[in-house]
Amino acid sequence: MIKKNALIIAKDQYYNMNCHETKLNNNVLVVGTSGSGKTRGIVIPNLLQANGSYIISDPKGNLYQSYHRDLKKKGYRICKLDFTNPEKSDHYNFFEYIHSFQDIIKIAHMIMGEKFNENYKFDPFWNQASELLLTAVIGYIYYYFPKKDRTIRSIFSLIEEANIEEEGSIRGTELDRRMRRVEACDPDSYVHKYYKKFKVGASKTLQSILIMITAALGRFDSPEINEFMKEDTIQITKIGREKTALFVVVSDTDRSMDNLVNLFFTQALNELCLYADTKCNDYRLPIDVRFILDDFATNCKIDNFERIISSIRSRGISTMLMIQSESQLEHAYGRAADTIIGNCDTYVYLGGNNLNTARAISLRCDIPLKKILYMPVSTNWIFRRGQMPVHGVNLELEEYLKEIQCDEREIQGEKTNEL
Repeated sequence: MIKKNALIIAKDQYYNMNCHETKLNNNVLVVGTSGSGKTRGIVIPNLLQANGSYIISDPKGNLYQSYHRDLKKKGYRICKLDFTNPEKSDHYNFFEYIHSFQDIIKIAHMIMGEKFNENYKFDPFWNQASELLLTAVIGYIYYYFPKKDRTIRSIFSLIEEANIEEEGSIRGTELDRRMRRVEACDPDSYVHKYYKKFKVGASKTLQSILIMITAALGRFDSPEINEFMKEDTIQITKIGREKTALFVVVSDTDRSMDNLVNLFFTQALNELCLYADTKCNDYRLPIDVRFILDDFATNCKIDNFERIISSIRSRGISTMLMIQSESQLEHAYGRAADTIIGNCDTYVYLGGNNLNTARAISLRCDIPLKKILYMPVSTNWIFRRGQMPVHGVNLELEEYLKEIQCDEREIQGEKTNEL
């Protein structure tokens, strides 16, 4: 029998989602190799529970195609951000979620993206210098452009105005002249201050920086993306006020849109937290919001996620993270992976061949490693903080859907009898 408003983990494994009663957070980490049942056994059943609002990472677009009608029948507002086919998408404009200059700095950082890590040596100077110019440009648009012109297209236009002048030129570039007017009107403007930091370099160095930033932004300069990002129709805070299912479609093979996708997820989390803190009773969203993030360690890279996941429970926000192994999470988030794992009070292991993950599960279960490596297909281990591990069987989606249909028929029959 299906339990309403419950967290579904496996067959006959339903858990209370009232944090005040359980004293646990609702963050769930699901670890399992490809084909182990993460989507069919956990994501889809929990989505169809229709418990609160959802922001769903949908790498192939299949979840939207298959289930948006079911949720719409249950009274949900349905939105889709499609980064693979933006012409078929609702609209998203990150300028709508800027509240301070610090937000602008973060946006510039995320658009440029990290180009260096422990395994790939890359001089951080170029990225940092590019971020200085991009911060100044976004700041200029936000503070000095009319609202209708605060778009990604305006960023491309101002970058074009930054073409480096010839040596000895007095007039400077068109962007130089804009920034001089800003300085004259507001000497303390951080827009101008960041631009001055960028202009410290020699002309050839600045030209190299411009080439780099133009190359980084070039992937986003298309008629479809410009139209997609010229306004905002999803209204992130509305997700916490009205039952909404927002499907975020992003290719699992084409990585060109990753920076914009990561920027959206970062802004969504921060915006909902800010709304809860400043506009909501008891500093909690009127409707709980769950982020269901498939391929979390490959498709999503949320800025400062290890800090965010530590503090979202009190705002009525939770996450369900799907990864293939703990090593995959460590590769994406480095040392912060331990913090992310530690802040998920429910951990589900569906099997796999990664030895490091298997050792960690073996230690948690206090059983031999080979029993973890050879665990039968379609079984799992469930760990809940404060409880003994449970060895369960995966939920079969077809059985769950049949149960839903039976429940709906019973409800419809009761309504008919009442009439």
